[in-house]
Amino acid sequence: MSIVAAENCFRRGLAALVANRPREASELFGAAVRLERDNRVHRPRMRYLSYLGLSLAQADGATPEALRACEVAARADAFDAELLLNLGRVYVIAGKTTRALAALERGRKLAPRYEPIRRALRRIDRRRRPCVPFLDHSHPVNVALGRMRSRGLSMLGRHRLVESTRF
Repeated sequence: MSIVAAENCFRRGLAALVANRPREASELFGAAVRLERDNRVHRPRMRYLSYLGLSLAQADGATPEALRACEVAARADAFDAELLLNLGRVYVIAGKTTRALAALERGRKLAPRYEPIRRALRRIDRRRRPCVPFLDHSHPVNVALGRMRSRGLSMLGRHRLVESTRF
């Protein structure tokens, strides 16, 4: 009976998350995790823990607890694209774009047609920080400085390549 109660808490948590009520969702996901732990379920459902981490991150920011919950869930069930999606979302909230991209790419390799992962990958801004941070990316000063920075780095890369091939 308690397994059914945990699943009901999880489903109500999903509904709260969709309705943009992350605090309520985190309480419900936490209840689902506790119900499974209290009943010593042999193979706990990692999606409960993953969604707990996601809802905590949406409610309070990417706290260490939220990151850890999603990381543990994704590590325990490494072939679940949904858990990797949640991990990527929490990394985005934490500002860890490189890690978010890595998690989402792993999920895309597991489920190439899973549209939520494809959408999340399209949303991530892969650009570097603007040269002048208080100006927008599209400001002409940032555009000009960004082009100069890009050319300088590409020339530096070629220079290192040429130097490394000298005898």
